[in-house]
Amino acid sequence: MESLIQNLQRTIRALETLSEKKLPEADQVDELLDQLFQQKIDLVNVTVSSSSPVYLQAAQAMSQAATRVEKAVKEPSRTDEAIPVVFDAIGKLAKLLNHVMP
Repeated sequence: MESLIQNLQRTIRALETLSEKKLPEADQVDELLDQLFQQKIDLVNVTVSSSSPVYLQAAQAMSQAATRVEKAVKEPSRTDEAIPVVFDAIGKLAKLLNHVMP
């Protein structure tokens, strides 16, 4: 579960950097940040098997999201490419949380 949380934190940090750049996608970036902060809070309060397929999908998606957003920080014109990847990761993380939360 450590790698999922680390990639979630990487994604949040990169999105915060993008948010400061005042890009046209700023509203979407802020929305993503809100969702990720809430998911991070939810994630630290649950126990998840790191070998479950739902976990593995979420971890892989969050890793891809972190990588894409970090690339967008270096090249802001790629922000519009990163946003759907982050939305996908949020969806997979939501599925994981729904799977483990009472």
